Amino acid sequence: MSLKRSAFLPAPSLVLGLLCLMYFITYVNRQNMATAGADIIRDLHLTRGQLGKVIGAFGVTYAIFQILGGWLGDRWGARKTLFICGLVWATATALTGLVGGLTSLYMVRLLLGIGEGATFPVATRAMQSWVPAERRGFAQGLTHAFSRIGNSVTPLMMVALIGVVAWRGAFVALGIGSLAWVVAWVWYYRDVPAEHASITPDDLAKLPNRGQGATKKQQIQIPWARLIRRMAPITIVYFCYGWTLWMYLN
Repeated sequence: MSLKRSAFLPAPSLVLGLLCLMYFITYVNRQNMATAGADIIRDLHLTRGQLGKVIGAFGVTYAIFQILGGWLGDRWGARKTLFICGLVWATATALTGLVGGLTSLYMVRLLLGIGEGATFPVATRAMQSWVPAERRGFAQGLTHAFSRIGNSVTPLMMVALIGVVAWRGAFVALGIGSLAWVVAWVWYYRDVPAEHASITPDDLAKLPNRGQGATKKQQIQIPWARLIRRMAPITIVYFCYGWTLWMYLN
């Protein structure tokens, strides 16, 4: 299937737009359970403590697959890896509406962490090829802004959906919406910008390696001790920020 040239936005902007939409959707999918919590507790006969543990279980697989997902993204490329990740978190979201009890609720929440954990390091890899080096800070800020917008609108969105199709239907609807993004991604994105049918010479001139994709780097000895010392302060700060953020979100 050929890709038609956009008359409105260049291909790099559309790729960044798809990534922004992905950040938005994934944050909706990770926060929606907290909004629907009261209905889930009542329907599945859970305690608040049990629901809290289910929500927290997401973080276990999320942390593991941030590392594993980044490793897979380096080998498979962003197109294939994000396609698989999207299928996982879209399926996990839809299946949440079909759970029958505490065990199955844990399983879908852990599955969501697997899909979303691998998503974000791979999205950064996609930006490496499609965003000029001098605009990577802007791209990261824009995508993260969309994730925060997702946080903001999730309660309103979930309440509206629950009012129409109940909490189970709300999760199924969000899962189907997520699948629409997965289809758009695998259809439009290419790991090598130069191979995209809508790319222009002007676009290629601005992209890293003139749009030929990430260059293969030579094997180097990683200075782990020095690297850990430099990363430790920001890692500690981000841990504290993440703990506080999740307390307020959930």
